[in-house]
Amino acid sequence: MTDSAIPRHVSERLEIAILTGETLQLNWAEPASSQAWWGKVTPRELREADGYHWLDGECEGRPVQIRLDLIRNLPTPVK
Repeated sequence: MTDSAIPRHVSERLEIAILTGETLQLNWAEPASSQAWWGKVTPRELREADGYHWLDGECEGRPVQIRLDLIRNLPTPVK
């Protein structure tokens, strides 16, 4: 695995969003160009490929594949 393990609270939060059809406002970068994106993403699946963890989803009607280590505003736990 090239990236560090996904923190448990992050994977749980994303799984809940997948199961409930929730839309998340995410800020992420493209792996090749580092171009930044900001959009409303409906997560569909978490997967592992090419040594990284990926979030597959839909952003404003278009399919997206987002590498988790390039999401800049991952959910944090609330106590």
